Amino acid sequence: MTSESKTATGSQTVARALALLELLGRDGELGVRELGRQLGVAPSIAQRLINTLSEAGFVEKSLGSSKWKIGYKAFQIGSAFLTATDLNAATAPELHLLAEKHQVNSFLGVLRGKDVVYLAAVQSGGPISITNAPGSRTYLHSTALGKALLLDHADDDVHELLGTSPLKQLTKKTKRSTSALLKDLKEGRRLGYVICDEENLDNVFAVGAPVRDASGEIIAALSGAVPRQRLSARAIDELCGMVKNSANRASRRLGSLR
Repeated sequence: MTSESKTATGSQTVARALALLELLGRDGELGVRELGRQLGVAPSIAQRLINTLSEAGFVEKSLGSSKWKIGYKAFQIGSAFLTATDLNAATAPELHLLAEKHQVNSFLGVLRGKDVVYLAAVQSGGPISITNAPGSRTYLHSTALGKALLLDHADDDVHELLGTSPLKQLTKKTKRSTSALLKDLKEGRRLGYVICDEENLDNVFAVGAPVRDASGEIIAALSGAVPRQRLSARAIDELCGMVKNSANRASRRLGSLR
């Protein structure tokens, strides 16, 4: 085998291992056959990848099951993204303030490709249960985080990101056209925040606002979510103000003057 062939083979193995980790991070616990099927490889190859990753602590077998899940080492490395950046220090106090003082579930997300990636989620004492684990992905068009991350994008960029097909419908209130989303973004630029009124989950009202760095660029978004049922107009105004103020304080910690 030539050195070029070895390099290609090695790169393929690394790519498959990374894809396997992404599958486990996205779907939770999976068996070897299912991993092989989703990767498009034989179960024997999937098993060899699992064995190598398991020895290094990146995956581990679930108790009482033949399925595999993300291991401590993958979590450790993933967590380094936040601990090594000022973003964590700037936003963590605000996430906990919203959740603990105001009983608002709070989230931090960034734009990666065409998705929102959750970096943090803090559970309040309220009735909404958080299921968005750090590292999981969600939609741009139906979430407060997604809309907030798009606020500085030109209309043409938004069209390019979302495509021309009808957007995925998550609830009966999901806005499925890019033109409807652009109206929300226009209003959001004026107000400094965006809302998601049961567009991603039934009975969940969320507000999102951008987090900016010293250059004024949006590098993340912060959102707060509460039950929609019996939510008064005054409570909505208060929530919008709280989330916007939290995002602005986080931005100022990062050096933003906007």
